[in-house]
Formats: sequence, C-alpha cells, structure tokens
Amino acid sequence: RIERAKQEFSKEPDLKEFENTDKYNGIVAQVGIKCTGKCEHHHLEFKGDVNIAYIANNTLVGLSKLARIAEYFMNPMRPSLQERITQQIINYLDKKLKPRGIMVVIRARHGCIADRGVKKDSLTITSSVSGVFETDLGARQEFLQLINSNGPKYF
Repeated sequence: RIERAKQEFSKEPDLKEFENTDKYNGIVAQVGIKCTGKCEHHHLEFKGDVNIAYIANNTLVGLSKLARIAEYFMNPMRPSLQERITQQIINYLDKKLKPRGIMVVIRARHGCIADRGVKKDSLTITSSVSGVFETDLGARQEFLQLINSNGPKYF
C-alpha cells in the first residue's frame, strides 16, 4: 500500500497545453488549492492552500493541471520545506509554459509549530514571483486581491 501511495503522489502531472490563440494577456489564477505536505525537519504535516497565477505568453494550461502541480510538489510522501515548494512550482511552470510571469503564494499551518515546541496556532505564508510579477506591482497586487477575495475562508 505504501508503495502504491508513493507512486500516486510521485507521478509528475501531465500538462495539457493549449495555444493562446486569442492572445489572452490577463492573469490566469487557481486559488485555494487545499494541500498537505510534510516538513522535512520534523516529519510532521503542514496543511494549507496553494495559490498559483501566471500571465500567458503563447501557451495556456488546463486549470486542473495547476491543482495537480500543487499536489505534486506538496507531497506528504516526500518531506520538503514550504519555501522550497513555493519556488519549485515557479520553476516547473516557467520551464513548461514559458509564461510572461508567475506568482505562487502558499499559506499553511505547520504541525511542528502547533503541536510541539512553541505550540502556537499560526499561519506561515511564502510567496515567490517571476517575470512580470517581479516588476509590475499592479499585477502582483491584483493576484493578492484575488486570493483574499475569492480564496477559502478556513483560516
């Protein structure tokens, strides 16, 4: 069973890419993707939401694939760091889609903080940007507003 679970969690997403025939140049975002990861330092879970946005160049991707990418990197069978996962998602999408820009924000509650040590219920937020999101503060702010107005309210 463990081996089957590892295979399921470790299968790289098969991206369905589409040509951006209409030259859409706005933000494409998937917010509130609930995921569970495992901290590589303590081997305790962290749970939260992954929020991904990109501004297309020539290629679009199916929205369900953004959720699959989040699940692939927030893999509880492969312990990691939230900071690393945030950057891995950016790197993966940049390589596959070559968009004009990407932004990823992950908000998670960590078992290592809530259940041991300091024992505080808190939220860890990481973000990473590339391309136009690095230079266009308006695009960055628009995505943050989309997250805050349309994301899940379970935090």
